Amino acid sequence: MGTLERTETLTHRLGNDGRLTVKAVSGTLRARGIDGEDAHVTVVYRIRARDQASAERAMETGRVQIERGDRWLEIETPERRLSSGLAWLFSGARVNADISVEVPWGSTVRLETVGGGIEAASLTGEQKYRTISGDVRLWSVGGPVDASTVSGSFMLDKGLDVWLHASTVSGSLRARAERFRSMAISSTSGGMTVAGAFDPAGQHRAESISGGLDLTPYSGVTAELKSVLGSIRADMPTRIEGGRGQSRAIFGDGLTYLRVSSTSGSLRLTTPPPVPAADPSTAQPAAVPSPFPSSATATGESSEPTTTESWTVGSDAEEALDEPVEDRPEGDEDELAVLYALERGEIGVDEAADRLERPKR
Repeated sequence: MGTLERTETLTHRLGNDGRLTVKAVSGTLRARGIDGEDAHVTVVYRIRARDQASAERAMETGRVQIERGDRWLEIETPERRLSSGLAWLFSGARVNADISVEVPWGSTVRLETVGGGIEAASLTGEQKYRTISGDVRLWSVGGPVDASTVSGSFMLDKGLDVWLHASTVSGSLRARAERFRSMAISSTSGGMTVAGAFDPAGQHRAESISGGLDLTPYSGVTAELKSVLGSIRADMPTRIEGGRGQSRAIFGDGLTYLRVSSTSGSLRLTTPPPVPAADPSTAQPAAVPSPFPSSATATGESSEPTTTESWTVGSDAEEALDEPVEDRPEGDEDELAVLYALERGEIGVDEAADRLERPKR
């Protein structure tokens, strides 16, 4: 057994207001905003196979599809077109691909994956992020942001002016931004944490069944809580009115209205921490390093893909973990089938969660 690692790169003139769409089932999707009008795509394949010839054959079948045109770029992994079967299993080899894209920061970006994670930074155009079992992590983004995950978590850090719509079923939700122009967040059972200033002209709401909301307001806010069992707590100068069932907390001038609804979750208001001095070493989040080679500079035109690769023979211990495809348990296939059914709307979230938990019991 061994691993074929292949890196393919491509540059395409997208324009300052172009459109990027990436659809995958597994692997990590990354997007980062940059200056200029070019988009730079990097796909890193890692293929586990019995020999290099098998890996090369799997590569031909499992290559990521890239289509491009005037001010648009679409990337799709081949298993998105399969209705059943194990994801990324071709010719007895295991194919995994991580996709990273640098685009002009004002681009419209849509990233979708079933079981992979999503990471994005420094974008200000319209953004949509969708994953079922992966996490969504964003840094220094602004503009309209629409994100959802079922069993993963959502995180926004160092956000700019943002219109945020985010939801998760069982994961946590954390958002910190300079200002929320509008906000609609929801979590069925995960906790929610929000910090930032709020635009009084926008609509702001947070919904949960059993999760609570920790709120750190950087501007005046009136937070109204409707909850059967929850309550309001504050460790900052706040006027609290009402009682169990329906209450509200008024902080500062109270100009912004935030509506919070939860069956059993509570609302807690915390004092904003002091603003630390700027540290140049933390200007770019370490979790999202640029995945692109230094040669990926603006070209002024689209280019053909370039490729580098290496073949590494695995150890005996690694080979022992790589059973033949036909001998593998059906758990992986069953889990993928559940995720596909949920994505197509054939089953609900509760049924999907129950099915996914069965093999773990």
